[in-house]
Amino acid sequence: MSRRHRKKRGSGNVELNLAAMLDMAFQMLAFFVFTFKPAPTEGQLTMNLPPPVAITNVDQKPDPSNAGGGNGGSDENTLHIFITANDRGDADVVKIGLRPISKGMLNKVALRTLSDELKTMFGDALIPFDRIQLAVDPRLRYDELMKVVDVCTKQKLPSGQLLQRISFVEIPEGAAP
Repeated sequence: MSRRHRKKRGSGNVELNLAAMLDMAFQMLAFFVFTFKPAPTEGQLTMNLPPPVAITNVDQKPDPSNAGGGNGGSDENTLHIFITANDRGDADVVKIGLRPISKGMLNKVALRTLSDELKTMFGDALIPFDRIQLAVDPRLRYDELMKVVDVCTKQKLPSGQLLQRISFVEIPEGAAP
């Protein structure tokens, strides 16, 4: 007589199918990679630019017509560029001093005009400019400002060196340069 051996329930080893688990993990990974929508890398940036020099009277608003702030006589070597913006944040008017250089969007023609004006001013050895100060409308978008900064950094001084001194100041709201 032969006896049958009964298997006891609950005493066996449980095996996990790792192949199925790996397949499911890769499917979930693929789902999340394909459906991920990152935020835009650059958007509207609010710029709160500090004044170019230390202010002893904090309550006093800076005067955009004297954007150098009285920094010990170096204001005479500073070329002031004013950039106002429209409601969308695009550049509206670019002025060197009080003279308008471009009106409207900063397209290739406007940037070339600005570059030509700056080359004329920095190329003359009789004009002692060695730095630029950009007075910027707080509504101006960052990419618009970078277009102007890019033009400024390509300028050469009469000595042949590239212009390296560029500072920024925010135009107070309601003040027109």
